[in-house]
Amino acid sequence: MLNSINHILNKFTSVRVLLLGDIMLDKFVYGSIARISPEAPIPVLIHEDEKIMLGGAGNVFCNLIALSGKQHVLFSVAGKDEYQIQLKKLLANTAEYHLYIGADRRTSLKQRFIAQGQQVVRYDRETITPLNVKLQQEILTDYREQLKNADVVVLSDYNKGFFNKDFISQIIKYAKKAGKMVFIDPKDRDYSIYASADYVKPNRKELSEAAGKPILTIENTIDAARSLCCKYSIGNIIVTLSEEGILYVPREGRAVHDKIEYAPEIFDVSGAGDTTLAVLALSFASGVQVPMALRIANMAAQIVIGKSGTATVSPDEILHYIHNRLTETSDDNMLNKIVTLPHAKKIVQVWKKKGESTCFTNGCFDLLHYGHISSFLQAKKHADRLIVALNSDISVKKNKGPQRPIQDEKTRAALLAVLQCVDMVIVFNDNTALRLVKELCPDVIAKEGYSLEKWPEARFVRNYGGKVVFLKREQNYSTSTLTDRIVKLHEHK
Repeated sequence: MLNSINHILNKFTSVRVLLLGDIMLDKFVYGSIARISPEAPIPVLIHEDEKIMLGGAGNVFCNLIALSGKQHVLFSVAGKDEYQIQLKKLLANTAEYHLYIGADRRTSLKQRFIAQGQQVVRYDRETITPLNVKLQQEILTDYREQLKNADVVVLSDYNKGFFNKDFISQIIKYAKKAGKMVFIDPKDRDYSIYASADYVKPNRKELSEAAGKPILTIENTIDAARSLCCKYSIGNIIVTLSEEGILYVPREGRAVHDKIEYAPEIFDVSGAGDTTLAVLALSFASGVQVPMALRIANMAAQIVIGKSGTATVSPDEILHYIHNRLTETSDDNMLNKIVTLPHAKKIVQVWKKKGESTCFTNGCFDLLHYGHISSFLQAKKHADRLIVALNSDISVKKNKGPQRPIQDEKTRAALLAVLQCVDMVIVFNDNTALRLVKELCPDVIAKEGYSLEKWPEARFVRNYGGKVVFLKREQNYSTSTLTDRIVKLHEHK
């Protein structure tokens, strides 16, 4: 499987995509909330960091480039404002692009404010009225000139005003006349505007809105997609189903459902649909068979949903992902429990949405012994999920001296991860775990041997209404006791 997918990914580099659609800026503002404003009953977000990246069709463009190179061309529109300048800076090192400026438009901006891993508000700035006829004709002229050297036309419709029925109809007409495949990511409920497209890729919610009825089962999905295909002469509809994978429904013939074999904790984060669109367009333009195209798209989406914000995926990441799946000794690879803080925040958010409580504990856990096991088992009784934060090698040396740790952080983390009672392991460099606690906001914090006065993490948890648990210490079990016994045995020999 690894060699065949590597061969397919190499074929992507020969595909040239003309991408048209709504480009936007995705801005993420990260901070913390610790108080309510005296001016109004609203939380105060203290700024800590921010990231800005290309969104919408811009993220599709970045995914195409990451997957196959810089041979692609983007057509989009922006306003005559400061955000248009930021767009051009982000596009500068990508590939060929045509960014048309509408004097009567505003550049689309999605600004998300995030505290403790949770979005607290989103601010959108946009113009969603249709492009004026003059601008449409200017785009169509340049688009037709580029068509002769393209392999596939991709439309990324975010319903921000770039497309209207007549404009899309002309784009599709010219593509079909030139013998080019047309692939569309839709937002409009009226699929008559996508008539004659080769592929339309909605998610389940979008398909339900287009069909005008709820869609709850795979059978319902197939029926609704096939009905729309027949009604509007669409060649195929590909439905993304979140944790249920991807469903391919042709106008005629057998539907194909690719399920997710390895289900991650997180779904539907920003930009995963853009990655799926890029992979599927490149796959079908490369002549890849439907089952394999769906499988690669599924794997690519699973990679990007573990990243922060809108993201891309590379061929090396896909191959690495496959290698990891092939080398797993079981369906539940225990070492997947070892995560970074950004990933941990997303997983904890999913747990909380499911109604599952979390308990947090931390330590060096240098030589794992019965005392540690006892603490974990006690802590797990107080919540559905147990998070264990592990001092890194650097942190252990700061706290316990240059002779420690005896075992490196990779070994210590792996030993913790294979314990059934442990649900997550995070390695941290700080002297204390306070920053992790502030980010994850566990329902319970548990530890042995600390008083509240000397335990800032516990005081923080108590302040927001969390539970503090003092664990019972098992006598005669400690890393120091074990090391002393080992030294005495060595001296005796």
